[in-house]
Amino acid sequence: MYYLFDIQRLSMENGPGLRTTLFFTGCPLSCPWCHNPEGQPDKPVLFYFRERCIQCGNCEYVCEDEALDYDPETGPEINYNNCTACGKCADVCPTDSLLMSVKLYSVNEIMEIILRDRPYFDRSQGGVTLSGGEPLAQDIDLLEVLMKEIKREKIDLSIDTSGAVPRRNLATALKYANSFLYDLKHVDPVKHKEVTKFDNEQILDNLIWLSKQETTLHVRVPVIPGFNGDEEELEAIADWIAANTAPETIALLPYHRHGSDKYDRLGMDDQKVLFNVPSDDFMDKALKVFLDKGLNQARIGGAILASKAE
Repeated sequence: MYYLFDIQRLSMENGPGLRTTLFFTGCPLSCPWCHNPEGQPDKPVLFYFRERCIQCGNCEYVCEDEALDYDPETGPEINYNNCTACGKCADVCPTDSLLMSVKLYSVNEIMEIILRDRPYFDRSQGGVTLSGGEPLAQDIDLLEVLMKEIKREKIDLSIDTSGAVPRRNLATALKYANSFLYDLKHVDPVKHKEVTKFDNEQILDNLIWLSKQETTLHVRVPVIPGFNGDEEELEAIADWIAANTAPETIALLPYHRHGSDKYDRLGMDDQKVLFNVPSDDFMDKALKVFLDKGLNQARIGGAILASKAE
């Protein structure tokens, strides 16, 4: 069984063509700009959508962990320190005011969803993307079962990864993936660890190794003012890419605040950080840094045009 917090169909920014993207829960990084914080924990967490609550009182008596204090006028207050994410309160909530962040899926259930979209894959040269969270932080033997099944159906497979994974996991995925979307957030090890809580040595080493393999590589750089948006920082990232890799595309992804309210709904408000959203002019200057370094495959945004069919 696989823990997924979302399945996004007909996606256009998670690989070439139209994609069905599977979002796996669990990530070794703790990026404060993450727009899917529900994908960071490796287990389900409880969402609370206060505005949906109709004060029905169904949840009042089912919590056995003293994690829910019910007020008949305003609804429940959640004590996330006590919550074990058992899901009992979500099970009895008629309006999805209380909702578990992830669902369990079998291989057959996932493949049934994927195969519905085969006509779109065929027409757009699209396929399936494994994303997250961090897909390669899963039990790699279990993930391999799913990857084998996808490839048995001759469906294009892409892996969206942070690279903060064991080399064995990356090598296993390489046996099945047609392409990799590889995030590169910063090349300074001190700043990377300070902000993401994870050292970038493994990330950089894995990217160098992957660039030497027979696969299609797409590097994605989130552009975040206050973290990696200074001209010197962008130049350092561009220089490192030019010296160590030869990706087919480089996507400069402007930071956005979509999903920032999730931190409040998950009881993770202490991890919430709002950065400045880069303007169009800011992104144009960032792109110029990469183009000036000879990286003409750099673009703003994550859409990847599929190659023309032979």
